[in-house]
Amino acid sequence: MADLLTRIQNWYKTNCDGDWEHSYGFSITTLDNPGWTVRIDLEDTALEKLDFSRSYQNEEKEQDWFFIKTEKKVLDINCGPSNLNQVFSIFLDEIISDYSDGNFLYEIYLPMQGHEPIVWTPAKGKMLSECTLELVEIPSVKYSEIKINDLNSIDFTEDEMHIFSHDFKVGDLVFTELEDMFDGVKLVVRANA
Repeated sequence: MADLLTRIQNWYKTNCDGDWEHSYGFSITTLDNPGWTVRIDLEDTALEKLDFSRSYQNEEKEQDWFFIKTEKKVLDINCGPSNLNQVFSIFLDEIISDYSDGNFLYEIYLPMQGHEPIVWTPAKGKMLSECTLELVEIPSVKYSEIKINDLNSIDFTEDEMHIFSHDFKVGDLVFTELEDMFDGVKLVVRANA
């Protein structure tokens, strides 16, 4: 299993779609009592409808505590100085897997075979974990919707789209990653899960 920091980075990257990261994000700061505060913007993510609250206080250790709650599409976490791993585990292993909205679909791009450099075609997926999506929609390939890293690499016409194919089907579980395209960062499929 990937370490917690890598997994947090993966959740952030999964939600970067060229727009979300300009208005929303993830922040971690310290508290003076001592402790940590974490703020995770849930707007425009599979967790935007999350209604969650949990608290814990160890009666024998004053600094062993956490408080997690959602308010106005933000997940606010406050915790003791040694509870950061614990609250991140709750977020990654429980909240994402148990509370992600299955109707919230991420736009992802599937790699096409038949051209180098890679040509990508859009699809839709629902979140299962911080970097694993289940494909739920794969529209027909349309020339006007394909993506490529560099526009100067397009050396084919719309009439030649029949040379492209992919091996993905609805229901496939896929790992995702960010890719720089000619028109910004896009979430792409890297491999089957």
